Amino acid sequence: MKKIILPILIIFLTFIIYKVNDKNLIDYMVIGDSLNLGLNSYGNVGYGYNDYIKSYLENNQLLHQYNDLFTKENYKIEELTSDIQNNKSLLYDDKTYTFKKELREADLVTIAIGMDELVEILNQETEINYSNLKADLDKLCLEMDNLIKEITSFSKTEIILIGYYNPINEETKDIERIFAYLNQQYENIAKKYSIIYLDIYETIKKDKNYLPNKNDYHLTSKGYLQIAKEIIKKIEK
Repeated sequence: MKKIILPILIIFLTFIIYKVNDKNLIDYMVIGDSLNLGLNSYGNVGYGYNDYIKSYLENNQLLHQYNDLFTKENYKIEELTSDIQNNKSLLYDDKTYTFKKELREADLVTIAIGMDELVEILNQETEINYSNLKADLDKLCLEMDNLIKEITSFSKTEIILIGYYNPINEETKDIERIFAYLNQQYENIAKKYSIIYLDIYETIKKDKNYLPNKNDYHLTSKGYLQIAKEIIKKIEK
C-alpha cells in the first residue's frame, strides 16, 4: 500500500508546487498597431518595446506566456474596439484564440494604438494649429475612452496605456499644446478606468535620432528601448 501512496503523494506535491510557482508568473499580452511590432522608420521589423519587455520578464524568470496575436499594422482604435466587442477569434498553431478570453486571462496588457489617426490629424495642415484640430483631437480621445471602457468592462488585468510621442519631429507652441492636451486627456481616461497611463512624450523628445526618417513615424530600436525602460519602471513598482 505504501508503494502506491508514495508515488501518488509525490505527483500531488509536484502539482501543488507547480501551481504555486505558476501563480507568480506573468501572462503578457500586447495589443494595438505597428508600434507593437517593432516596425522601424524604414519599414523593417526589428526589436520593439514589447520584445524588450518580453526579454526582461524571461531574464527574470517571470514570463509564463507571451501573446501578440492581436496586433497589426494600421490598426485603428475603432477597429480594435469593434474586434473586442465582437470577440474576434484567431487560429494559430492549430489553436483558437478569442480576444476577450486572452484579455481576461492576461496578467499584464500593454496598449499602443492611435498613432495612425494622430498622424492623419497632424497632416491636415501645413502649419499645425491647435485650435483648428481640437475637434479631431477630442474625437480621438473619445475613441480611446470607448476602447478602455470596453476592455475594463470584462477584464480586471493590469493595463498600461502607452501615450504618444511627436511623430513629425517638429516643435512649435501649437504642437506642444496638442501633446500636453492629449496627455492630460489620456491620463484622465486612465484614472477613470483605474489603469496605468504612460506618458512618453518627453522620453522620445530627448533624442531626434529616435526618428531618423522624416517621412515615417516609427522609432529606432533605441527609441523603443526607452519606452520599454519606462514600462519596466511601472512593472517594478
